[in-house]
Amino acid sequence: MMIATPQPAPDFYCTDWSLAIDEPLAGTAVSSKIWLFLEVNQPWTAKATSDNSLPQPVQSWLAEQGGVVNGRLQFIKQPRGERTGWAFFVAVFGDTASRLYRFDLAHYDELFALDLPAIVAGASRYETNRTTEPHMLVCTNGKRDVCCALHGVALLRALAAANVPGLWETTHLGGHRFAPTLLTLSDGVNYGRIQPEDVPQLLTNLQNRTLWLDKLRGRVCYEPVVQVAEQFLREETAEFHLDAYQHIATQTRAEGVWQVQFQARDGQPHTVTVETAAPLVTYPSSGSRTPKTFPQFRAAL
Repeated sequence: MMIATPQPAPDFYCTDWSLAIDEPLAGTAVSSKIWLFLEVNQPWTAKATSDNSLPQPVQSWLAEQGGVVNGRLQFIKQPRGERTGWAFFVAVFGDTASRLYRFDLAHYDELFALDLPAIVAGASRYETNRTTEPHMLVCTNGKRDVCCALHGVALLRALAAANVPGLWETTHLGGHRFAPTLLTLSDGVNYGRIQPEDVPQLLTNLQNRTLWLDKLRGRVCYEPVVQVAEQFLREETAEFHLDAYQHIATQTRAEGVWQVQFQARDGQPHTVTVETAAPLVTYPSSGSRTPKTFPQFRAAL
């Protein structure tokens, strides 16, 4: 039986509604191991990566290559200053040994010379493009949902005031009801509901390479079931370091029941059982009373 919710007021903000119904963050990160980030400074539409004024050959290349490498495309931007050209990042996320590549383009058509499958595969000829510099991407696309502009821009300003390096605005990260949302590179950690006053705590966690479970939506290299399992395991063991556990396997035991296996740094195995719970029917976009159903999960050792 689905969990129904009452209807919000006509002019509601989706972030307020999500908080009001105590919607959990765990397991809500978009799952994709390959992400592409292209710097695009033109005004963004609601669906910017598929609705834009980039040259048609560039649009076609991005659409084709995203399918070839099964990657998710994001647009990014930051104050230009005196910088010329355009940045393009390819991120290959994993629970260990994530890789991030940066390409600085004089023109967008320089993308055509890149071999994305080779980059994803770790080809040695692209080793000089690998970067270990940290980057943080905050969704500010108010055309997708007003909450991303309302909360995302405020967070962006707080992070800029704290002199956070590698700070970018980005298009839709999924789940604008959890705004402000952000993604860290190169680790691929997705956080939600980070407020400006949370910046010192966030930066402490990033410096220590620890996960902030209260704000964690999940690691994008994991499927939702594994995201939920990792959250539960870390809560139970109080192990928050990013490298404390490695996902080994996920086995389906029955319909809607999974056993998710992790291994600790000392080799100790841990198994978390995740079961499907009653789905949540909610209203995920500001001002829209069109309901949407989201899967829910519960975990146990």
